[in-house]
Amino acid sequence: MQKRLLITLMGIFCAFSIIIFFPFVSSAQEEFIIQKEGDVLVISNPKHPVPKVGSRKKLVFEEDLSIGVVEGDENYLFGELICFNTDEEGNFYVSDLETLRIQKYDTEGKYLLTMGRKGQGPGEFQSLSVVRFDQDGNLYVGDITGKKVIFFSKEGEFLKEIKMPGAYENIFINSKGQVVALKYERVPSENALVMNSIFELLDQDFTTLAELYRIKREIELPGKDVSSIIQIMANMINLMVFQPQQFLTLAQNDFIYFGYPNKYEISIFSPEGKPAKKITREYESIPVRKKDRQYFEELISQNEAYKGAPEDYRKKLFQLIEYPEYKPAYQGFTLIQSGLSQSFTLMDNGWLALIVDSIKDEYTIFDLFDQEGTYIGNFKTDIPVEGFFFNNGRAYAVATEEGYKIVKRYRIGLQEY
Repeated sequence: MQKRLLITLMGIFCAFSIIIFFPFVSSAQEEFIIQKEGDVLVISNPKHPVPKVGSRKKLVFEEDLSIGVVEGDENYLFGELICFNTDEEGNFYVSDLETLRIQKYDTEGKYLLTMGRKGQGPGEFQSLSVVRFDQDGNLYVGDITGKKVIFFSKEGEFLKEIKMPGAYENIFINSKGQVVALKYERVPSENALVMNSIFELLDQDFTTLAELYRIKREIELPGKDVSSIIQIMANMINLMVFQPQQFLTLAQNDFIYFGYPNKYEISIFSPEGKPAKKITREYESIPVRKKDRQYFEELISQNEAYKGAPEDYRKKLFQLIEYPEYKPAYQGFTLIQSGLSQSFTLMDNGWLALIVDSIKDEYTIFDLFDQEGTYIGNFKTDIPVEGFFFNNGRAYAVATEEGYKIVKRYRIGLQEY
C-alpha cells in the first residue's frame, strides 16, 4: 500500500514538475529580445530559438546549371582560384585570379566574351577581385596590387579607372557612388608585423567618411635564419587556421552588413555609416575536428610556395601549426536580395542566410533570419560554400570536381518544417 502511494505521489510530483518547470525552460528557449541600445536596434536570438508555428523555414536547393569543364574548350577551363557574380539578367561574370581575366557567360552558360588581361595598362590587371555592378549597371573590379578600380560595360568595353591611394579590397560602390571597402594599414614595429584591417565608408576620392570597424593583427618576427622564417610562415598560417575572418556586404538599400565571428553577431550600418542594427545569437561552440584539420592541411599542401620548399621545411611547418579548440561563431553570411519564387518576394534588405558550419563534400549548415533579424530556421544541405551567394531568385556557388573549379547555379525552394 505504501509502495503504491509512493508511486502515486511520485507521479503527481512529476506532473507538477512538468507544469511548473518546463514552461519556464521553454519560455527561456523561445525568448527573442528586441531592444534599443542608444540609436542601435539589437535583436537578440536565444541559443535554442523556437519560431512561431508556421514561421519556421528552410531552403532547399536543386542544381540547374553548371559552367566549366575538366578538359576541352579553354573558354570553359578555370584556374584554381575563381570567383563570380551575376547581373540582373542572370549573366555570369567569372573572375579567374590566375589568368587575370573576366569571362562572361549567358543565362544558359554559353561563353560570350573575355574582359581584361594581365598587365599595367588601361583595362589590365595585376590582381583581380569579384565583379560587382554600379548604379548605372556597369561592372567594376578592384586591383589591390595595381591600386585601382577598373570599370567595364556589360559588353566588355573598358570605361575608366579610379586610382586608389592605398591597399583596398572587398570594394562595394553604393547608389551614391560612395565606396565601402577594407583597407590594410601597417603599424611600425621592430619585432612584429602589425597590421590593421579597417572597414570604411569613403567618397569617390577615397576620403574617409566613416570608419566602421578596426581589427588589429600581429605576427611575431623572431629572426632571419631558416628556422625563424619557417616560424614566421607558421605564425601567418595560425592567423588563418579556423580563426575569425571579417565579412562585408552591401544590401540593395545601401545598408552595410559587417561580421567578425569572434562572436555570433552581425552589425548593420546605415548608408551614412552609422550603427543602426545588430543581430546576435547565443550559440554552441563547434569543435575543430580531425576532418577539419585534414582539409586545412590539404589546402596548404596545394600552395605552390609550400610545394617548392624542401621536405624537412614542410614537415617542420606542419608541426608548428596551432589549431584552436573551437571554430569561429560562423563561416560567412549572404543576403537573399530578391524573391525565392514568383509567389514569394522578399523585402529589399533581404533575409540573412548565415553559414554556421561545413565539411567539404559532406554538408553545409545554415541559420536563416528574416528581414527583421529574427531567427526562422536552421537546416543542413550539401551545397558548397565557396563563393556562395543569392541573386535573382537563385543560389550560386563554386564547386570543385576532379580538382577543377566549376560554377554552379541552383533553384531555391522554401519549406516550412
